Amino acid sequence: MSKNQGTILYPQRWAILVACCLACASFQLAAMSYSPLLGHIAKNLSIELPKAVQLMTWFMFFSSVSFFIGGPFADHFGAFASLLVSLLLTSFSMFSTCWCSHSYIAIVALRILQGLSVGFCMGGSVLLVMQWFSPEQRTFALGIIGAFVPIGGVLGIVVTPMMTVALGEWKTAMTIISIFPFVSLCYCLFIFNRLKKSNLEISIDVSEDDFHDHEFKIALISPYTWLGVFATFLAMWLMQTVFSLTPTYLAESLPVGLGFGSVDGGRLATVLQIAAIVAPVIAGYISGRFFNGHSGIMLFMGFVLVIFYGALQFRDIYENQALLSFFLFLPGLGVGILIPMVQSKIAESYSARIAGRMNGLWLGVGSFGGAIGLFMTAWLLDKTHTYSAAVGTLAILALVGAILVMILNWVRYVFVPGDFGALSHTHVSDHLRHSEHGHLSGVLDQRD
Repeated sequence: MSKNQGTILYPQRWAILVACCLACASFQLAAMSYSPLLGHIAKNLSIELPKAVQLMTWFMFFSSVSFFIGGPFADHFGAFASLLVSLLLTSFSMFSTCWCSHSYIAIVALRILQGLSVGFCMGGSVLLVMQWFSPEQRTFALGIIGAFVPIGGVLGIVVTPMMTVALGEWKTAMTIISIFPFVSLCYCLFIFNRLKKSNLEISIDVSEDDFHDHEFKIALISPYTWLGVFATFLAMWLMQTVFSLTPTYLAESLPVGLGFGSVDGGRLATVLQIAAIVAPVIAGYISGRFFNGHSGIMLFMGFVLVIFYGALQFRDIYENQALLSFFLFLPGLGVGILIPMVQSKIAESYSARIAGRMNGLWLGVGSFGGAIGLFMTAWLLDKTHTYSAAVGTLAILALVGAILVMILNWVRYVFVPGDFGALSHTHVSDHLRHSEHGHLSGVLDQRD
């Protein structure tokens, strides 16, 4: 089926959306399943706990690298193939744990495979949403996908220790849990095969490689692209740090933290986590319903909401349980909004022929912001012996991000078809409906 036909009318798009959600939940399930078991793993492998903790670092580093691989792969081989590769990496690496659990090097190799699955999934998902959903529906679809990432993390944190206790061995628990990504893989194979047999498979024309390369190069030098990359860098910094810092900040005794202890602190932290799960769906619906599918306003609101995280350090807030929960819920909404709205911004700004590579660039470079954020938090704690400085820094960075998104919303990268000349104030994908060929102009254009 041609990319210019009315693909958005087909109900099969919801089956495609389920496939994207399952794939995203699978890689996050793999990511977080190790977190509650690091002590067990260290004991089983006869290694020190810090070395076991490095298993999380290996995943994070190669998930960052994977965006630079998965994006071009999705553009060249297609979104379906990209999603299948992600699920293959996840299911194989988790299933193989039972046979590799006696070697630390082998476990590191499995964690590398799990990390690489992230970029293939994210690159394939944004392309599938672009191909199967109308511009008005894309933000909502990406919001639903975004909600399944933390759901997968929650499953990993909750189910894995339960299975370990029930089965007596963490390696057996990992193998059993691999059923989830394996079933997800089977579902995707079934759905994609049905679509292919029904002649409903959508592919982006890759015959004009020179044209596509030129389009990518122009996008690469556009100031709009690098504004977006820096905004993503800040979004990743905020998201990773808020999720990692909050439970410890709530639990540690004063003046380092807020002194609630591990039990009450963990309970309060779930307020933020629940908000982060529902936020992408709410933001996606609002963008589609009131802003014609444009994500700029909700991305701006995401950064604004994270600013309220800075209020946690004030006594009048943390000594009042209702106010504390409220000021945990607001930044939870904010961090949950950020990445799905960034991906929606990519989908509305570039053609589907280069969206995979642009997704890889924005999220790939941006993902290093998460690592730097965690490093800066540890450095500030060492220098000040309190988390207050880190909390205040996050609020300042959120303000910078909000200002940056205001600028990003004011300018745009414009695709200018040769037959129509310079058409300003027009969405990129709108041009693609009218022209198969054209020239590119990496320009900045004021919004209305």
